[in-house]
Amino acid sequence: MSTLIRVRDGVAHLSSGVSGVEDPSFLTAIVEGAGALLHWDATAGANWPDADIDDIAAASGWLADVYGPAVAAAASSESDAAVEIADADPGIVEAVLRLGHLAWARAWWPAGARIPALDPALLAAEIALTSHLVSHLLDDEDAVEHALRDAADAASRLAALPLALAPDGAAVSAELAELADDHGIALLPVTTAREEWALAAGGAGPASAGIELATGADAVRWADVPAQSVDAEGEARWWLRQHDGRMTLRVEVPAVDADVAATTLAARFGPSDSAVDLALERVGDRFSGETDVPASVAFLPAGERTLWVHDPVLAPSPGAPETAEARDTVIRFAADRLESPSTSLAERSAGASR
Repeated sequence: MSTLIRVRDGVAHLSSGVSGVEDPSFLTAIVEGAGALLHWDATAGANWPDADIDDIAAASGWLADVYGPAVAAAASSESDAAVEIADADPGIVEAVLRLGHLAWARAWWPAGARIPALDPALLAAEIALTSHLVSHLLDDEDAVEHALRDAADAASRLAALPLALAPDGAAVSAELAELADDHGIALLPVTTAREEWALAAGGAGPASAGIELATGADAVRWADVPAQSVDAEGEARWWLRQHDGRMTLRVEVPAVDADVAATTLAARFGPSDSAVDLALERVGDRFSGETDVPASVAFLPAGERTLWVHDPVLAPSPGAPETAEARDTVIRFAADRLESPSTSLAERSAGASR
């Protein structure tokens, strides 16, 4: 396989042609390397990452490991070229791709009614072990220590894996303990398995009193809410009702059955100059909220009856709509991963829970 090197404004772009920089964020896997950003389409089965190198001196310590010495030399020449990838370290390449996938899964896994959530403790354990394999190329010199601290409570989750995955869990636990000891990081001991959440069955929320004047639904942008909080295939629904001279707006969003989910979100209904804001609290299997609104809300044109659900920290302002095609690609990819015996331990554990 060859890679195309293009130099623009002091940045060397390495591309195999599989990944595109225009991919939406939830399709893109990323590894922050020293002097470069490695990226690729997480769903496309890339054999090598693309790279944007802005500090060739910092990247020189690992470029040959990932792309081979010929590509590393060509990238250092600061001129456009097409160079064959040869003599790269396959173990390093595989670890880079695995680390990027694990980080992508932590940020974008499309959990919902059809796709089980991934256990964050299992992801953290695998990220720590994989970060160690490629620590020499990561931008953060303390990446392994940070990852180990994130995985401090992984031992209990690894010990609670189903019988079929227990040997893999024990192996990961032993490796994690050894790595933590080497870095002087204290891990939490195994504790008794906790009770899993038992959420109420899905369906309509509690009926509100009054006359229903209008109702509707809008998609929730994945980029606007924390990973594994809102059902990736669900919609945010709203109702306008009148009761005892009051008009109320109610909003409900299906939540993910996972203990990593956010507990509060925000909703904004209507045009920006007269929008109604309300908080959504997680109760059972949904986020919901209700507030009084002025009577004028009932007379909004259909095109202005828009609902935006978001986490104010992640998304302080609305973004461009996400295409149904791109979201479907991610959901199909995740479903396939759950069926594969060669995926991450977190994915195999989620697949076994179905």
